[in-house]
Amino acid sequence: MDLQVRADDGCRLWANSTGDGDPLVLCHGGPGLWDYFDDVAELLRGTARVVRWDQRGCGRSELCGPYSVARSIADLDAVREQSSVARMALLGHSWGAHLALRYAIEHPDRVSHLIYVSGTGVDPERGWHPHYERNLRLRLGNRLGRWEALSARTRTPAEDREWAVLQWSADFADGSAALRHAERMATPWLGINYDGALTARPLVAQSRRGGNA
Repeated sequence: MDLQVRADDGCRLWANSTGDGDPLVLCHGGPGLWDYFDDVAELLRGTARVVRWDQRGCGRSELCGPYSVARSIADLDAVREQSSVARMALLGHSWGAHLALRYAIEHPDRVSHLIYVSGTGVDPERGWHPHYERNLRLRLGNRLGRWEALSARTRTPAEDREWAVLQWSADFADGSAALRHAERMATPWLGINYDGALTARPLVAQSRRGGNA
């Protein structure tokens, strides 16, 4: 069931609720992307009530600023409250893991469990990004040349999608099915909000290339 959530400044946020049970709210990565947890929600349909949402300016949510960590925390609280959830388990992936952690620190009474998946770390100065870039290039294999060519220029919307599919393909353990899985993530293609990428300044360089941080 789709939900229409209004942030405290009136911005419309897309959210969706499926299943029955204790509430679990999911925070997607990016920043600047949209929810990709439909498969997870379906797997948990008989176990939990799963609430997914598109962050401000992303996917099916309204395109409106400002974009900041504080604003994202307030938006997440609006999703929780307007989904009629008093206390939730909270799962975040990548940038969404950072958002979930920050929310739990600010509102510990509203979080029953925190699930931190492939987060960007609590200290952005630890220098993880060079290691990520090296491993990304290794995993891209024969797709590396095209990825680098797209990285080096201003891209059309179609090239933005192609770039993202290539980048995301490196995240899947099964290399033989990686492109297929990444194509599915990019369908439908809802576009990357590069202004929204400023939500997490240490990750802007990656997000401006369409990556999932």
